[in-house]
Amino acid sequence: MSFDVGQIVYLLSKKDERVFPAQVIEEIKRKTIDEELVSYIIRLPNEDKSEVLIEQVDAEIFTSIKSLEEKMLESASNHIQTLLDKTKKLEKMFESGSPAPQAIQSDSEDVEIDLGDGLKGKLNMNELPV
Repeated sequence: MSFDVGQIVYLLSKKDERVFPAQVIEEIKRKTIDEELVSYIIRLPNEDKSEVLIEQVDAEIFTSIKSLEEKMLESASNHIQTLLDKTKKLEKMFESGSPAPQAIQSDSEDVEIDLGDGLKGKLNMNELPV
């Protein structure tokens, strides 16, 4: 991906749910016998205005707010669908004829429950209302 010096890019952190802008402040070109390499330095929006190589940032890089928004909406939609799919699988335990969930281990306060269809859950016995 190439950038223009002065361009604003948008970083979607891979570690946590953070989005922030950065500015491309330098383009570095290196030419070797085998190839030409281009790197970019960006300025981060922190108090120190830190400058780092763009490839050292653990984030997805977007050149527009619109493309960032589309990616975030897609990720949120996928996460919601995953939660709903898991819920549908758990719902089957209420169907007549389905075996009741069974405890797999009970040697601590945490109990692992076999919910069927390869699904397992953990339950902390101390958190149950008495």
